[in-house]
Amino acid sequence: MQTLTLRQKQILEYLRTYQGEHGYPPSFREVAAHFKVNLGTVQDHFKALSRKGYLTKTVNRSRGLSLTPLPGPMRTVPLYGAIPAGAPRQIEEAAEGYVTLPETWARGTEIFLLRVRGESMSPYILAGDQVIVRRQNRLSQGEVGVFRIGDEITLKRYYQEGNQVILKGDQAEFFPLILSEEDLEAVSILGKVIGIYRPLEAG
Repeated sequence: MQTLTLRQKQILEYLRTYQGEHGYPPSFREVAAHFKVNLGTVQDHFKALSRKGYLTKTVNRSRGLSLTPLPGPMRTVPLYGAIPAGAPRQIEEAAEGYVTLPETWARGTEIFLLRVRGESMSPYILAGDQVIVRRQNRLSQGEVGVFRIGDEITLKRYYQEGNQVILKGDQAEFFPLILSEEDLEAVSILGKVIGIYRPLEAG
């Protein structure tokens, strides 16, 4: 399913909670009153949730939208801004949206998505992909991880050779980052890439 904004995520959670308690979803007016917004704003959010596949139109029903049944246990995880797959750059710390994924895709205590920018990890990871990351501070040889180098973030494969750490992409024309023992004080592993979420349409 497509990415949700923070407000869409909040409305969807309210709909699920309300339906679980009452057996049917709330009306537009009830949602508007709960979030203290006008009716038109709620209708716009419902249209977006319907377009993104979270709500289904029901014909000849007084409350014409219902929650789309989920295929199994799901988990909503934050999506963070673009992460370079080339040279390290800074990324936004605040989540820009939320994505609901099957739990089998998002196993771990802390899971998040990062949108990739750059071509150094192609064809395995493409620019525009959203990588599923499990927060951890250790990696095995050849695993793809998210690294903080000083104040910047990058996505690379991890290798250790003696006292050096080598971070490299899958495209041969991109030079690897070779970090000596002194450099490692400024490097931290933020997590391991455990999957790729590749939306077919923009949010």
